[in-house]
Amino acid sequence: MISAIILSGDKNESLSGGYTKALARIKDRFMIEYVVDALLQSATIGEIAVVGPTIRLRECLGDRVSYIVEGAGDLIDNTLVGVALFMDQPRVLVLTCDIPYLTPEAVDHFITESEKTGADLCYPIVTRESNELKYPGAKRTYAKLKDGTFTGGNMFYVNPRVVEGSADLARRLVGYRKKPWKMCSVLGWDFVLRLLSGNLSIAEVEERMSALLGIKLAAIISPYPEVGNDVDKESDLMLAREYMEKIG
Repeated sequence: MISAIILSGDKNESLSGGYTKALARIKDRFMIEYVVDALLQSATIGEIAVVGPTIRLRECLGDRVSYIVEGAGDLIDNTLVGVALFMDQPRVLVLTCDIPYLTPEAVDHFITESEKTGADLCYPIVTRESNELKYPGAKRTYAKLKDGTFTGGNMFYVNPRVVEGSADLARRLVGYRKKPWKMCSVLGWDFVLRLLSGNLSIAEVEERMSALLGIKLAAIISPYPEVGNDVDKESDLMLAREYMEKIG
């Protein structure tokens, strides 16, 4: 078993009601409770830590998780806070609080496949076909590769000891999301142009990102679209509420 760290959202991540995403209501429960339950029912997860507003989270989760620690700022800062709890472990699972469709089967598949790679960091990807088949109303961003068209997940399997060393590059990439010329300066113009034209394979992306980060990285194709359908805006929240009502 490995430990899991749930990032409950930074101070800027709230829906229009002004509440942190973790505490958005879906049916009669808080969104983060669906994620916690999937982890508790998983055969591959041991201790669970949650990073976020401690007072509200303790009221919501009680003693269902092992640790609740105060967030330090943005997603990357909070990841550093979380992994600091488990530096003695070879790998941990880091995931966001806004994937209420998550199932224990999806978690177990990702962990099991990641363990086979020996990688320092594994990231799940889902085919467009499987995602649209299960969640036809969901709006996702896709990347076309030689191997197919994929969307990314909201979790990663990682060696805690490589996180701090990768944090600066991760911050730059996040900060350059709307500055493509700067993104290209980091990733390389040839790489970005080939990515935009769909002329890269999964293996080539793995190789480039591994070289940039100085670690071994692997993508895991997941048959479970639940790993990537997150709640980022009010329309996503409405869709999640409709879906949960439908499945009971």
